[in-house]
Amino acid sequence: MLDINHILVVLDKNDEEQPGLQRACWLAKALDADLTLLTTAWDSFGDQASQLADTTANSVKQALLRQAQLWLDSLTELDSCSGIKTNTEAHWQKHLHDAAIESARDTEFDLVIKSTQKHGLIDRLFSHSDWNLMRHCPAPVMMVKSPDAWKHNRILASIDATSSDKGHTLINDNILSYAEHLADHFETDLHITNAYPMVAVALAMVPEVSPPDDIQNYITDQHKEATARWAEKFNVASDHVHVLEGDAEQVVPDVAANIEADLVVVGTIGREGFSGVLIGNTAEALVDKLNCDVLVIKPKDGVNPDVE
Repeated sequence: MLDINHILVVLDKNDEEQPGLQRACWLAKALDADLTLLTTAWDSFGDQASQLADTTANSVKQALLRQAQLWLDSLTELDSCSGIKTNTEAHWQKHLHDAAIESARDTEFDLVIKSTQKHGLIDRLFSHSDWNLMRHCPAPVMMVKSPDAWKHNRILASIDATSSDKGHTLINDNILSYAEHLADHFETDLHITNAYPMVAVALAMVPEVSPPDDIQNYITDQHKEATARWAEKFNVASDHVHVLEGDAEQVVPDVAANIEADLVVVGTIGREGFSGVLIGNTAEALVDKLNCDVLVIKPKDGVNPDVE
């Protein structure tokens, strides 16, 4: 059974609103979970490679860590954190995602939460913390854009229903397991969406290939039937299943807006290397395009789903 008992909150000191912290506190109270608040401190003058004397560099490092710790301590005293068991971690790290991933590897967190905002290509080229967390963190990552509480009572799970290999089956099961758990706990409606390609567009680059007249209907039916099987497994009502033609990066935001989803649950394979930066992953593109919270699930996020 999936439980969310331990939540890591990744905090950027430059974020004035901290919507991720507010969402984490709300979830922790609702789920009876504990929180670990994490931030970083770093400066080249306090680094081991600094040209300052060791004692001076260490003094700089300790002073910055104390400042970070005092800031975390001030957050635990907020009304929103009242009544929650809360730990704090101030890491000496240049990059926030490195500290978060290190902490998540040392402690089995059930969920990692971070505030986010729209990103550009430059952010991605320079290994933005959000992208690294989504790709490498050994726990599900929830990206939060607004401090507002969930109010529409709808969760949307985005799956690739027709992929039959074990990896995609696993990630679909992970996505729906998390979505179902949250929907059950908060008594919200669970919806499923699946995007499928338009054959005419896909074959436009190879005009010498003439697709059969009924191929589009075949693909449409295939996606609808596959999605219906997932919906049946997770007890999702047929009128909560949205199978639409188009690219997932457009279909999912459209469905989320139409049903006023509070949370979209998506999967990522964590594509590596420079091609991953330029091509990107659907999950990463969706974080930018969606206006609601996004929960990013990976194949090894530990749900232990029923996959044969």
